[in-house]
Amino acid sequence: MKSILQKDESRCFICGQPAGWDDPLDWHHVFSGALRMKSERLGLVVRLHHSKCHIFGRESVHKCAELSRELKRKAQQACMEHYGWTEEQFRQEFYQSYL
Repeated sequence: MKSILQKDESRCFICGQPAGWDDPLDWHHVFSGALRMKSERLGLVVRLHHSKCHIFGRESVHKCAELSRELKRKAQQACMEHYGWTEEQFRQEFYQSYL
């Protein structure tokens, strides 16, 4: 996988710290469920610390709706810029706009 959101994939996208022996980095698909494969294909993935920033932490992307929405907004902006899409084209692919 290659992210269009994140240049340095050796660090967590949220906190900026490198992987630790106690908290490795996972790939997080910004858009999940039926859109998971599309996220992967378009590079809408980021590296996150497994426990603290991805799944279990109080402010992790899977527990904090505000953080999840902000990540979707950043992904939409990156996607529109990278692929030259309009907001309407993004909406056609992902069913809504996060801007």
